[in-house]
This record gives sequence, structure tokens and C-alpha cells, in this order.
Amino acid sequence: MLQLYYASESLCSQKVKLVLAEKQLDWKGHLLNLLTFENLNPSYLALNPKGVVPTLVHDERVITDSIRIIQYLDETFPHPPLTPTAPELQELMQRWMTLQNQFPMREVMYGNYQGLEGWILRRSVQIKQKLLPQLMQAHPEFLASYKAKLKDVKQWSSTIQDRQVIASINRKIEPMLTQLETQLIQTEWLCGTAYSLADVVWTAVLNRLEELKFGDLWAEGNCPALAAYFQRLKARPNFKAAIQSDEMPLPMLLAGLCRTFLGV
Repeated sequence: MLQLYYASESLCSQKVKLVLAEKQLDWKGHLLNLLTFENLNPSYLALNPKGVVPTLVHDERVITDSIRIIQYLDETFPHPPLTPTAPELQELMQRWMTLQNQFPMREVMYGNYQGLEGWILRRSVQIKQKLLPQLMQAHPEFLASYKAKLKDVKQWSSTIQDRQVIASINRKIEPMLTQLETQLIQTEWLCGTAYSLADVVWTAVLNRLEELKFGDLWAEGNCPALAAYFQRLKARPNFKAAIQSDEMPLPMLLAGLCRTFLGV
């Protein structure tokens, strides 16, 4: 059995769900509420010591990190294949996945969402920073995980509050998209004629960038090949299954809002 621990509207969770939908695999979901910090519960840290989503459990094997998960799924369930057979295309796929994976999308998201949604996201980081020392005392058996998480959260919080740093990160988005445009002028998909894992990860990223109002960078003729490519991605059945229907259930949302407004 495939079991996926994931969160609503989580970029990395969406990547995995895209592959599951593309391969039409049956899976059991365990939905975590990041706004109430369920990912920091000891029971989840026992599965994923970093306390992040997603986590895949296949029978008794635990796989963490979205890139490792989607590669595992493609190797274990090879139909339809999402990895090219030609070595040079496999290398190209890895380059596209690495480019995306190394880009600080978390900081882009938390630094650019506006209005109430942006406030909630940034507030959740502040609450998490206060919560982690309490968890360290309450659950010393997970001290290493909580200490690592606290160090990461402090850096994360500092970055998203620095408008100059966020602006600097934002300026790197257009050159990255230009690389995509250059490739897509030549090929239908990022690795040639077939949809691959590279297209999976960029589906989630481009959709998130559009939500954050960066869609103008490829709209109105700026990057016509990229714009056409994004429309092809959104037309695939897995997009509807993994992204369009990805909404947090109302009870979880209300619990998250209560936690955010009330604090720790």
C-alpha cells in the first residue's frame, strides 16, 4: 500500500500527487495541518525527522523529500514512464529538477503572498519559532530534530522579513524562466517529446508563481513558448487531480486560523 503524508497547498506535496495521478496509483492520504504544526508532532518526526511534507510510506519503506519520492515512484511503478531512456535526456531531466529544487521557493512564497494570506503564513513562522523550544523540553528524545528545525526557522523568518533579500530573490525568477523559454522553443516538453519528472516539478512551481502574480513574466508575449507550455501542463488530467482540487478542508482551516490568531 502507498501512504502519503502531505499538506494542502504544499508545493512539494503537489509534485508527488501529480506523479500519483499521472500513474493512476491508488494511495491512502494522511493530511497534516501545517497551521496547527501537526508536522512537528513526535509521531510524525518518527517518520520524517525534518518535520516536513511530504513523506511516502510504501509497505514498510519510508521515503522523504519530494524529489526522492517521485523518482522512487517512477522506478517502482514504471508505467507510464516519466524518465527518458536516453542517457543525455536523463541528464537533462536531472538538471531541470536540480534548478527548480535549488531555487528558494519557500522564501518566494512566504515573502510574496499579500493580504491576509501573507500575514497568516508569516505569522505561522513566528509562532513556530516560539513553539519549538517548548517542544524541545517536552520531547527530549527528538531534541536533535527540533534544534535543527529551530535553526532553519530562525533563518527562514529573518529572510522573509527582509524586503531587500526577497526583492533580490525575486529578481532571479525571470532569468530562470528565460532558461525554460529557451528550451521550450526547441522542444514540446523539457526533455524532448515526452512528459517527464522535470515537467512534473515545473507544473507545481509555475502554478505557484502564477498565484504569486509572477505570471506576467511569461504572459502577453514575453515568453510565448513557456506560456503555451504552461497551458499544456494545466490541460493534463493530473493537474486537476493534484492541484485544482487541492484545498484545505474547512474544519482544518478554521483550526489553523484559530491557532494563528491566538498564537502559542
